[in-house]
Amino acid sequence: MNRIEIIEKLKVIIEENLEHELPENLKEEDGIYDDLGIDSIMVLQLIIYIEEEFGIEVPEDSIDPEVFETVGSLVTFIQELKPVEEHAR
Repeated sequence: MNRIEIIEKLKVIIEENLEHELPENLKEEDGIYDDLGIDSIMVLQLIIYIEEEFGIEVPEDSIDPEVFETVGSLVTFIQELKPVEEHAR
């Protein structure tokens, strides 16, 4: 899955599951907190939806605030995580 597809999926997750309106064109440089107005409670919910939607497991000890600095940093984090089924091997 490429970066654009991940961004589009994130947009759907945030708008539908968190019921939070986002700009029409979500950009990698958009700040999660500053530009998009997402708060820390929403980030915790977002982590759960990301795990479900992308089939990944987000280790609690790897959640660095920098991951949620921008849309791009979140996309990179998602790309670096391995799908859950690969962990089972």
